Amino acid sequence: MSDFLTLSSNDYAALLAGSERAIGVLREEARVALKTPFTYPGRGELTLFLTSNGARVRVSEGGQLIRFLEGQGMDLSMDEVISRTVFNAIKQTGARMGQGQIYLEVDAEGVPQALGTFTQALLEIVGLRHCKYKDALVQLNRANAGPSRDVSLPPDF
Repeated sequence: MSDFLTLSSNDYAALLAGSERAIGVLREEARVALKTPFTYPGRGELTLFLTSNGARVRVSEGGQLIRFLEGQGMDLSMDEVISRTVFNAIKQTGARMGQGQIYLEVDAEGVPQALGTFTQALLEIVGLRHCKYKDALVQLNRANAGPSRDVSLPPDF
């Protein structure tokens, strides 16, 4: 984070509100570590990383979310249900995943809306550890798979 300009959660609020001054920083080349008022439970603050080339802005969580989930025993490479849930949440925001990070690319004017949507998706994914999404998805998977057929029974039984 040393080569990133660190901005406070007040600046996060200003960006969400569409402050011209805050958006102006992103109309030039910039690397910003943006603190949010949210935390990863037991792991510290949720910081977003914004990288701008003057035209496009990449909003990322810097790989923190994947590390957080793994630290909670929710390894995406080992748990298909969690993996599908996370990828679906990411896809719904228009975000992408690459190099261990979740990111969204927009123009500077699109940052306020994208920031809110992106943050909401991250918080929902963090909440997986506290909710019953996983159990619901397991049941849905089973229902979609249909009834299992016992091979010892005749097909017309």
